[in-house]
Amino acid sequence: MIGHIYYLIGLVVFFSIMSIIFRFKKIYHIKEWRDKYEKVTGNKPLKSEFRSKIEYSTIESYNILVIFELIWVMFGLISNSWCIFLSIIVTSYILNLLIKPIKYTMIHRLSIHLFIILKLLVYGYLVVNHFYLHIENLDIIKEFLQLQ
Repeated sequence: MIGHIYYLIGLVVFFSIMSIIFRFKKIYHIKEWRDKYEKVTGNKPLKSEFRSKIEYSTIESYNILVIFELIWVMFGLISNSWCIFLSIIVTSYILNLLIKPIKYTMIHRLSIHLFIILKLLVYGYLVVNHFYLHIENLDIIKEFLQLQ
């Protein structure tokens, strides 16, 4: 029962990632503007300093969705699919380290977009696996590693 509730929340995370993908270009440009603003002024922009109320609400909703996703992924570390959640966290950390020097270039934008799509697919698989497939992910990973 708790697993069903957890993966129903995962379905909400899935749809929030989907909304981030649909608004990716707008979110990316707002984050770029915010980082440039912080670089010039040394302070984070206040609500009144955003170019419009829509941009402020877009970036705030994005931040809330990312925090919600992070909490869901952290709780995923105590599920049967902990290895997948751990790989998402590690991949995200490594990707952030690698693309930090090329921030706000075409390669940065493409890699972030592809990673978000990959997370969407993985989260979708995890939800479908919990409710329908019932595949033991850890066993598959162990078999794959033994073949190597």
